[in-house]
Amino acid sequence: MKMIGVFFLFVLTCAAVQAQDADSARRNISLTVLDKRGRPVDNIIVQSLTAGKAGVTDRAGLFVFQDMTDSDSISVMLPSYGETVIPVTGMDSIVVTVRSARRYSYLNSEGRSVIIEKDKIEPSTLLDVPALLKQRSCNSLYELLQGRVAGLDMTPSGSGGEVTANIRGQRSFMLSNEPMVVMDGMPIGTISEANAIVNVHDIKTIEVLKSASEYGVRGANGVILIKTK
Repeated sequence: MKMIGVFFLFVLTCAAVQAQDADSARRNISLTVLDKRGRPVDNIIVQSLTAGKAGVTDRAGLFVFQDMTDSDSISVMLPSYGETVIPVTGMDSIVVTVRSARRYSYLNSEGRSVIIEKDKIEPSTLLDVPALLKQRSCNSLYELLQGRVAGLDMTPSGSGGEVTANIRGQRSFMLSNEPMVVMDGMPIGTISEANAIVNVHDIKTIEVLKSASEYGVRGANGVILIKTK
């Protein structure tokens, strides 16, 4: 009976240690936004991408996320820069310094400064769709854009009209490299998704941006702006 009692106590102890380890993985993470002179920047929108918690920085440039884990990342909407995403692995506090409208930095978990620069503004391509349709008959967005925009590579990827598109090359092996399609100000997804629902004869203009961080993370892969008649 003593051995059974000792074993039961050992099991309870292991369970308590495991629970403690799980709890220790969850923690509060403070995020502070400062300008290049070290002054706090308030009213910056911040959000936990996994937990969905969101808010704005206070007068001290601070926002505290509760119950966070290493698997989470924080989205920060910086003025003039747009959205940037910071992984929180190994960090309890993050200080973001806005150095200019195109540059910001933060310290990573190893204490090293990570400096990020906004992509240089590249010229966009603007297409007059009604004029193009007079030159060549097209029945889909894919047919309309094929060969008309420098740097826009599109490849049919299935029998159902699916298309794989790329503007800026293979930027990531883990995440999507596809540009985002926005129609009349509303994001509608990838080229394949737009190809299935957009009637090319309803389109007035198409503008192709190689980079548009104001549209968030997906905008870094390029944005195709469609305006209808």
